[in-house]
Formats: sequence, structure tokens, C-alpha cells
Amino acid sequence: MGKIKELTKNTLFQLKEENLPTTPENYFIEFKNQAQHANIEIAEFELFNKIKKVLTLHEIETLEIKTFNHLAVVLANRVNENELKKLIEIFEEILKPFSDSDLSNEIKEFILKILETPKNIILDESINTLKEIANKRVDSDRKILKDKTSDIIKLTSLMSRYFDKTLNESENSSEDILKIKNELITLDMSEASQRELKVVQTKLVDTIHKIENSIKLNCKIINDHKVQFNSLNEQIKKLEEELIIAREEKQTDFLTNVFNRRAYHDEIDKIEKNYSIFNNNYAIIFYDIDHFKKINDNYGHTCGDAVLKNFASILKKLTRAEDVIARYGGEEFIALINYEKEEEVQGYIKRVKNTINSTNFIYKEESIHIKFSAGVTYRNNYDSYLDAKKRADELLYEAKSKGRDRIIFDDQIEI
Repeated sequence: MGKIKELTKNTLFQLKEENLPTTPENYFIEFKNQAQHANIEIAEFELFNKIKKVLTLHEIETLEIKTFNHLAVVLANRVNENELKKLIEIFEEILKPFSDSDLSNEIKEFILKILETPKNIILDESINTLKEIANKRVDSDRKILKDKTSDIIKLTSLMSRYFDKTLNESENSSEDILKIKNELITLDMSEASQRELKVVQTKLVDTIHKIENSIKLNCKIINDHKVQFNSLNEQIKKLEEELIIAREEKQTDFLTNVFNRRAYHDEIDKIEKNYSIFNNNYAIIFYDIDHFKKINDNYGHTCGDAVLKNFASILKKLTRAEDVIARYGGEEFIALINYEKEEEVQGYIKRVKNTINSTNFIYKEESIHIKFSAGVTYRNNYDSYLDAKKRADELLYEAKSKGRDRIIFDDQIEI
């Protein structure tokens, strides 16, 4: 990893010195030169040389072939489709990133497409695609290199802090080690040095012994406080569990077990931030159970509560974890549905409607069949969340005024 990092640094520096743009082709040539100068073997370059040797066997030896673009020109001049296919099939292995499944799939799709007409490899469109993929691969590998380097720095920093702490607690051991280090640096190696080395070795052993005693002392302190620590840890866990329960109770509607109106406002703040920053689209859906007052009047409020609870349970089961379902008030519920395509929202609400229509709500010996109305708006059609919510509420009441048992979208689609 250190060698690759150094080669990358030298390559970028040399390109800058030569006032050359950092294109994939220039980067490939200079990186190869740096590896040769440093006598470092890189598998990709060995593979390139092997490909060049096989595919340019009949070319003049003085022909300058430094990159795959040069090789593509030679192959195109031959107009040999079989050899072009050989090169194209190897591109996937050459361009494959260390770890990026999306980029790997993009490379596979490109290879399959170009294999249908191999001569198209020399077209500007194909070359630009290769350059784009190569740039992505370089960026991907740079990120991995940066992440791994960062991990190593974190690990070594942690080890260094721990070692420093140990030395500082071991009665001048750090000063002793520094003194021994200086003695070793200035030591004149000669035939008579064996005796001097023995003395230094003894001092080093004594210092290590001090460090060992310090570690033992720390272990004893830790063991002495282990019971107290475990007890405190158990108390913390218990408090965390109680806090989670209290938070859930605060956010959950006691009857329907979905978000209450307060929790809904917290969730809409999060979703609206994602929308404004990342442009994550979402829809607002107002649900209202049709003729709910008649259910209360005919069967009693206990039955009405059971209907609300079962209706909310169905909505919760059909709504994904990343979406939001909440009781907005009375028999009214509201949902926030994330989507990529509007058809996803239509599919979701159709599943809700089909499930409700096919479900009989049983209360005691009574079978109650309910229906609902809904209004749906897409957030990106409005200047603000409040405008979108207001319109969804208006569409709900429009659905109820048209006879209920219907869903109206803000694009005038009705279900």
C-alpha cells in the first residue's frame, strides 16, 4: 500500500512538472514509468505487456505502444475482428475496480455492447466511454486508497496514544528509552562493541521490565474496579432501555400504535430536509375512513376504536420502514411515501385499497366492511410542504364530496 501511494504521488508530481493534463492515458504512461524506475512490479502492467506482445506479434518492434489507446489504433488498422475481440474481452479485467459493483456492472454492459460490433471500439463515442470509465475507476481506487490510509492512521494513532500513556506512567521510562536510543545511534560498531551492546541490552531489558510492571499495575486497577464498572454499565443499559420506551410512548398514538401528530411533525422535518438537500421525492397521502360516525353510532365507540386500530395496523404493515404513517386526528391518517417514480405511489395506495376492500372487520359477532377516501399530492409539484399538505387535504374532501370510496391525485388521476 505504501509503495502504491508513493508511486501515485510521484506520478501526479511528474505530470504537473511536465505541464501535462491528468488524463487516464497520461496517468497510465507516467505511472508505468515510475514503477519501472522504482523497480516495482505491477500486475496490470505485466498484463498490458503480455497483451501487447500477443496482439502486436507481427508489428515492427520500433512501433511506440504505450497505452491501450495506442494498441487500439494498431488493432483497428489491421481490421482483424477476432483480435479486437480478444482485446475487448480483456478490458473488463483491466478496468475492474477494487470494490465498486455499480461500476463493474457498467463495464460489463459496455463490453457486451462493443463486442456486438468490435470495430466500434475506435469510434469517438467508444473511446470517450472508455475514458469516462477509466476516470471513474481511478476515482474509485483513489477513494479506497484514501480510506485505507485513513484507517491505518487511525489505528497507529490509537496504538501510539496507548503506548505513550503506558510510558508516562512508568516512572521516567520514556526518558530511559530516549537515552538508550541515542546511545545506539552513536554507537561505534567495532570488534570491541560486543561488551558495549551487552550493557545497552541490559538497560533496555530493565526499561521493558518497568513498562511491564506499569501494565500489571494498570491491570490490577482495572480488575479492582471491574465489579463497580459492571454495575454502572448495567444501570446505564437499564436507563437506555427506559429512555427508549419513554421516547416510543411519547411518539406513538396509544390506540393505533402508529406515530402520533407530534412525532409526525418531527418526521416531516427530517424528510423535508432530505428533499431540499438531496431532492428525495415524496408524496403526501391523507386517509379518512368513510362513514366512521355511523360505526360509532351503530356499534359503539369501543367498536369504533377497534376499527381504527385494525385500519392503522393494515396501513403500518403495507408501509415501508423508511416511510411514515401517523394518526392525524379522529379517523384521519396521514402518510409520507418516498418514491423514485410516481407509479410506485399509485401501486402502494392500490395495495392499501385492495386490502381494505377484501377485509371484514369483526367486532364481537358483527362483520363490518369499511371503505376510505384519500387525497394524494407529490411534494415536487408545490413551492412548500405546507402547500402540498393543504392540497392533499383539499383532494381528500373532494373525494368525500364525490361520494367517498375514492382516491384523488393532484394530477387528477382517480382510483
